[in-house]
Amino acid sequence: MQVEQTVDEYKNIYGQLRKKLNWKVSDNRIIMTIASMYVISNKPFDRERFLLIAEAIRKKASLFSTLKTQFRFTMATNLDLNYEHTTEKIDDLLDIYNEFKNNKFKRGNFTYIAASLVLLNAKSLEEAKEIINDAKVIHTGMKRQHPFLTAASDYPLATILALNSHLDVDTTIERLDNFYFALANNSFKKGNDLQVLSHLLTLAADENDSGLLNRVIHVYDTMREHGIKPKNNYYTVMGLLAFLPAEEVEMKVILEVHERLNKQKHFKWQKDLNFLLAVSFFVSDKLENSQLIETNIFTTLEAILQVQHAIIVSSVVSATAVTSSNNNS
Repeated sequence: MQVEQTVDEYKNIYGQLRKKLNWKVSDNRIIMTIASMYVISNKPFDRERFLLIAEAIRKKASLFSTLKTQFRFTMATNLDLNYEHTTEKIDDLLDIYNEFKNNKFKRGNFTYIAASLVLLNAKSLEEAKEIINDAKVIHTGMKRQHPFLTAASDYPLATILALNSHLDVDTTIERLDNFYFALANNSFKKGNDLQVLSHLLTLAADENDSGLLNRVIHVYDTMREHGIKPKNNYYTVMGLLAFLPAEEVEMKVILEVHERLNKQKHFKWQKDLNFLLAVSFFVSDKLENSQLIETNIFTTLEAILQVQHAIIVSSVVSATAVTSSNNNS
């Protein structure tokens, strides 16, 4: 992995974004996350195009929509990375968002993130409606099994699961519980982070459950051996690494990226996010340069990497909303 090249590109895009967004966003992690999405997608960053898309979103959003806020920059990134012509896609995004609302999903950023995932994968509005219906069933099942853990922040995860049509809803919920309690009996702490990890593991319908559990536990132990405290908010990237063959997980390389990020002026206070991004960069590089492209696990890893970024965005959005609320109070 070209660690220096990856980090330099990330710093370059971050620097361009910061010049324009520094006074428009309240949390530096938003800029960091946007920059990382361009690096992982391996798409050139055009700052002016990005800003035009963000402005187009603001103009099309309804008066009290969160798309009028700093959140529009995250949505602009999703559109820029996935579409050449974005104007009509903004309308499609809003149509899908309205369908989520019609299915009793709450208004707000998490529903927009879920809508963007459907937009990327649905070929028509009718297909989008079917996915949204499935996402509602899955989210309801999550809430029934874990009522105190499941919230609007789980909308993107429920949507990703709904996009995997090969998954049976009842079987998915059952596997979730099996993974959840098995990991809880192996040093993992119960909570929403463990629920998310358990759901990620259910994406691998063709994988042996005990084999997956063993690999996740191995990643957990490997992190501890390298001096990394396996925090709850690292659980999702543990799942990401568990889908790689054990010999492909190079913790020293991940730590090298993490350390380089921690030394940067604007990143040094965000060590947890730096670690999540270091793993994302590492796995993205593996997908680009290994033989995994010829295996079934490639598609699963791509989906989980997509989930991982949705989770990072959701976490930043949630934390920013809490900070904003406290400041207003």
